[in-house]
Amino acid sequence: MKQWFKQLAPRERHTLIIGAILLASILVYFLLWEPFIIARTQLVNIVAAQKVTLRWMSNAAVEVQQNLRLSHIALPKKSLLSLIDKSILRSALNKTHKRIEQKVNGEVRVNFEHVSFTELMRWLEQLYKQYQVEVTTISVERLNEPDKVKVHLILKL
Repeated sequence: MKQWFKQLAPRERHTLIIGAILLASILVYFLLWEPFIIARTQLVNIVAAQKVTLRWMSNAAVEVQQNLRLSHIALPKKSLLSLIDKSILRSALNKTHKRIEQKVNGEVRVNFEHVSFTELMRWLEQLYKQYQVEVTTISVERLNEPDKVKVHLILKL
């Protein structure tokens, strides 16, 4: 190979060397530099999009916290008893035998003697979704009839 290269005229050797240098430069550019630049640009775009998302999520989190505080302010604890009583009257549990009493610490005790378990769970779900009323204590006793139970609940906001 060296001998072939030396047999070339000086002008041909210069042309060949310049062509090899240009070919090497083009290969370095298209195989190394351009993919690096494209990847960097994509990462910059991804980071920018994530910053926008983070800013939106931060604002949404503040708004959610404010709404949670307002929802607790809008429904004082002293009205939990009336809220439960009204929600029972509007539900399928309105014809069941029940006893509702206010406890000292703002909680409400509810006793059902003979109630549909399915309807009870729907009512509890509705209370939680609409008013964030939580069950602190529950005692369920199965009765001989299908889907019928005896239940003692303590509810709080």
